[in-house]
Amino acid sequence: MLIGRDAERQTLARLVGAARLSRGGALLLVGEAGIGKSALLGELAAASGGLRMLWVHGCAPEQGVAFSGLEQLVRPLRGLLDGLPAPQAEALATALALSCGPAPDRLAVHAGVLSLLTTAAAEEPVLVLVDDAHLLDQTSAAALLFVARRVAAERVAVAIASRPSGSVLLDAGLPRLTVPGLGPAEVRALLTTHTGQPVPTALAARVHAATAGNPLAVVTLARSWETVEAQTPAAPISVRGAAITGYANRALALPPRARHSLLVAALASDSGEATAALERLGLSLAEADAAETAGLVTLCPGGVTFQHPLARAAVCVVASAGQRREAHRAIAAVTSDPDRRAWHRAEGAVGLDDEVADDVAQAARRASDAGAHAVAATGYARAAALSTAGGVQARRLLAASEAAALAGQGDRAAALVERAAAVSHEPADQARIDAAQAVLEQRWGSLACSRTLAERALGILATTDPSAAVTTSADLLGAALALGDGAAADRTAVLLEWLEPHCSPEVAVRARMVGAVARERAGPGAQPVLREWLAGWAEDGRSDPFRRQERVLGTLVVQDWSGLTAPVLDRAAWLREEGLALGWAAPVLLQVARCAVAANRWPEAAEHYRAGIEAARACRQENDLALLSAGLAGLEARTGAGTCRGHAEEALRLAGADRVPLAQVWARAALGDLELGAGRADQALRHYRAVADLVAAGHFSVDLDPGPEIVDGLLRLSPAAEAAAEARRCRDAAERAGGGRLSARVARAGALTSASPAVELARALAEGDGEDRFEDSRTHLALGQALRRGRQRVAARKALRAALAGFDALGAHPWTERAAAELEATGAHAHRRGEGTIDLLTPQELQVARLLAAGRTTRQAAAALFLSPKTIEYHLRHVYTKLDVHDRSALTAALREQ
Repeated sequence: MLIGRDAERQTLARLVGAARLSRGGALLLVGEAGIGKSALLGELAAASGGLRMLWVHGCAPEQGVAFSGLEQLVRPLRGLLDGLPAPQAEALATALALSCGPAPDRLAVHAGVLSLLTTAAAEEPVLVLVDDAHLLDQTSAAALLFVARRVAAERVAVAIASRPSGSVLLDAGLPRLTVPGLGPAEVRALLTTHTGQPVPTALAARVHAATAGNPLAVVTLARSWETVEAQTPAAPISVRGAAITGYANRALALPPRARHSLLVAALASDSGEATAALERLGLSLAEADAAETAGLVTLCPGGVTFQHPLARAAVCVVASAGQRREAHRAIAAVTSDPDRRAWHRAEGAVGLDDEVADDVAQAARRASDAGAHAVAATGYARAAALSTAGGVQARRLLAASEAAALAGQGDRAAALVERAAAVSHEPADQARIDAAQAVLEQRWGSLACSRTLAERALGILATTDPSAAVTTSADLLGAALALGDGAAADRTAVLLEWLEPHCSPEVAVRARMVGAVARERAGPGAQPVLREWLAGWAEDGRSDPFRRQERVLGTLVVQDWSGLTAPVLDRAAWLREEGLALGWAAPVLLQVARCAVAANRWPEAAEHYRAGIEAARACRQENDLALLSAGLAGLEARTGAGTCRGHAEEALRLAGADRVPLAQVWARAALGDLELGAGRADQALRHYRAVADLVAAGHFSVDLDPGPEIVDGLLRLSPAAEAAAEARRCRDAAERAGGGRLSARVARAGALTSASPAVELARALAEGDGEDRFEDSRTHLALGQALRRGRQRVAARKALRAALAGFDALGAHPWTERAAAELEATGAHAHRRGEGTIDLLTPQELQVARLLAAGRTTRQAAAALFLSPKTIEYHLRHVYTKLDVHDRSALTAALREQ
């Protein structure tokens, strides 16, 4: 599958489309080696069904064999030779050595080829594909040129690929399409495809700069990706293979001093740095004159400019390792930038060197603080390799692993932590390694293994490093809750209570908050402290993704939707754009989405779920993907989105039999909600009972109890006694748990099974806190139904209008239709939101619209949604069309009105 190349593919498609309509033509694709010409021809062939394909491949060994290329073209059509005029048939047969005779007339040969193609085209359109035309023999190239100029009225298309020199076809005036390199976003996508892992934007940009987007060079680098990742920012991307062969040969032909001078210029950041470094080595850029003659560089008063990034790469590749180290040391000695000095010192070092190692570790820390986690991982790993002490090596490798995890590079993080374990001999270091492996298992592996590793780490950290123990406790709790392991959650809560007095004030509050999550409820004493801590959430720095996740969790625990939720959600876009490491985007956005659902901000919740899913897919975090897909399915079940079942089924597949039990619970509940919303009570009960079995088998939040929905389903099928028993069971469970969001659902279930449903439903509404608009609307709907059945039509209308307004505002379309039907049954008209609103936008378009309306640039929106700027612009055009607006200010106004 080609990445990018939309313009080139459209041009080729037009060529073929015209040929189908007897408007034949030719197109010359020109580009350097490896630029993708052959791939474009292959894509064209695959997309051109119904045409007869005729391939011609240029071949260097056959360049001196007359008509060797033409023979490839004619061979599949030999059965048509007898139908040609005799002079043409004889000339072709002689040229192709099919018969003996004097040298054929070239014009007769060329005319014979044209007649052969037009005869074939009379049966079906013909597509002639010529690859490596610069390697064709001259006689065949001349024949193809003759044909290409004369098929304008035929059903024949000719697509010819050639390098920029070496073919008579290049100067013949044929329509030409120059194939450029891929753009930065396309290079990143190509690397991601071939490495199977997320590629940091900064590293992809370095690859793009080194290759000028040459696909062959990019794919070659992807095959040795571990080596590329291990290179510091000062090291040139080491491009090898066919893409740079020509440049490498020219570089090798240079005089040694010219090649050495060119190497320093290739490694330096600017001409001033290069000049200073060359002076230290007794060299000068003036010695690179031969490189200019060879077409590698251009020399000017401002310094040296390489003719192509691959020329720069070739100069570095042909240099010896000793020459490269010497050049790096010279640059390190003259640069004023501390980070560049550290990276160049690392590249110039030989053997172990603690001074250089410390310098590189500091540069890695600065990279981490700036959010460049992949660069930080490389720096810490290189610092470890330069360090003499085993304990220092282990700690730096552990820091490298944590940075790689933040960058979303799970495999790399796992390899680094294994290296740390191999050189670690201290129990405290081994405990930190276990804790790091627990995090990696939670994101990329087994939750059960994560739980085991975290518990083993806490056996040491609890007494040696209370702050680290709190963080590991939070990791353990995450695994325990997803597994439904109540015993582990309880043990974590007890441990956190013990740790709290031994921590700093900041960490003590974290311990209290995580403990509140473990116990599922923040008690009265914890509430004020948690509120104060959460209120400072927006001022939190970028470097600690763990705290961000816990602050969102804290909002869920405190359940202060008016005071704390708004700042959390308002900062979520900032998190995605600037402040959130890719490796932690999925778990944080999961909690942000849950927070938005609880705060009745469903469109935003859907955006966060989808952004989290994209991040989880990019990082291959299947546990998080299961939870996000299940969470989104639950929301879509309420909104009636057609993708609900697909997301639920994906979550169930990823969750497995017992891999992520919490995702199973959410996904099954989503399918139950979907069926109940559609009025299929029997199918809904099947899913709800599966949820009940899962909840009974584990330790999950009481809010997940499906009892109230089971009551609703049973009442629709008429077994009232069974429904009443289930309502009583739910009420007892809610009372034991101390309430929670289950309370409103339990109150409705109890009212529905009471002797006076309308009275009890009205009481439930009066006593509720009104925070959950969906549940309140369901209770209003149930009240309206009860009043209508009791022939109180006027009172029923009031309740049903409240239900309709609530469902409609949330976008709960199936429930909106039910409420509207009930209202119309009372004789009233149901008013819904009209068309021409943001309801016309797809979820992806809505995400784009909200970010751009909030003032984000196209590039910032692309980063937030893990898309390319071109894709953002594509969606924006559709948004403008659907909302009938023409600029950003009008878009902002249109969204504000909804």
